[in-house]
Amino acid sequence: MSRADEYKHLKRLYEAFSEPCADTLYHYTSADGISGIVDKHEIWMSNTAFMNDPTELTALENASSLLKPDDFKHDAVKEEWRRMVSGARLNGIRELNYYMASFSRRKDSLEQWRGYGNFCIGLDARKLKLKLRRHISLYECLYTPADIRKWISEKEAIPEWTSLDDQERRAAAFNLLYIASMKYKNKHFSAEEEIRLIATSHHDWGLYDRSPEMYEEDIPIHFSPHRFYGFPIPYIKFRIDANSNNRSQAAKESEMQMKERKLKDESATQPELLPITEVIVGPMAYQKEARIACEILLSERGYKQVPVTESEIPYRGT
Repeated sequence: MSRADEYKHLKRLYEAFSEPCADTLYHYTSADGISGIVDKHEIWMSNTAFMNDPTELTALENASSLLKPDDFKHDAVKEEWRRMVSGARLNGIRELNYYMASFSRRKDSLEQWRGYGNFCIGLDARKLKLKLRRHISLYECLYTPADIRKWISEKEAIPEWTSLDDQERRAAAFNLLYIASMKYKNKHFSAEEEIRLIATSHHDWGLYDRSPEMYEEDIPIHFSPHRFYGFPIPYIKFRIDANSNNRSQAAKESEMQMKERKLKDESATQPELLPITEVIVGPMAYQKEARIACEILLSERGYKQVPVTESEIPYRGT
């Protein structure tokens, strides 16, 4: 088998680890949130260090007793798990480079109206996934040890493992448990049926400061005041843009030059429309008027065919 064939083989294995995500995803948000999403065609992804759940993306590697050596089919995965729970796989600096936006499979959910806002935006998951850039992925959350063990076991049984060499198998093992760590979430959030959009963007070039091309795919980092923390927190903007990267230029730039260029490129680029399929106005005062305002907003920003409906849940709100 040629190196090109080996790469394709490993790529097929990675694709088998990914999520199909072919349904509608729902994003609950506030009036300010829907205005920004529809007006600017972008979804803000917050740094995971500032999420409501302080265990975001670390729940798996902190659950050292969740998986036993006998649970694994491949030695490479067993070794990767040992490294993960010992703290040797990820470090604190890397954890600060994750950004996330949350979606749900649940439409018109009272619990999420209470927690996240009065507007629910439906998006076509298949179209959304087709537009994802490198280093941005969708992951469906799993909430119990049994479910994450089952998922890992199923992915270890994929036939493509058998023809990998040792180096490829180690890479595949890392990828498998990396995705598992993105999927595993605290059981108390299970009612949300979350699908998470996760991206990486590095605030510090760290070990690769002499290889700027490593960071050309990073999305520019912004900062916004937060009512809970009382100080600006980092976020990135998920947008569907034409690829305007200039890799030949990247090798000639310093870290700050690249970051400044990417901010300018982002602000100068008109994003495509998001694959919005519907909007639901939640239980609230002036619900009818809110629906009319949404219809006008959507029509004026290019989403003329998107239907807007009102939730029928009898909840007064606050």
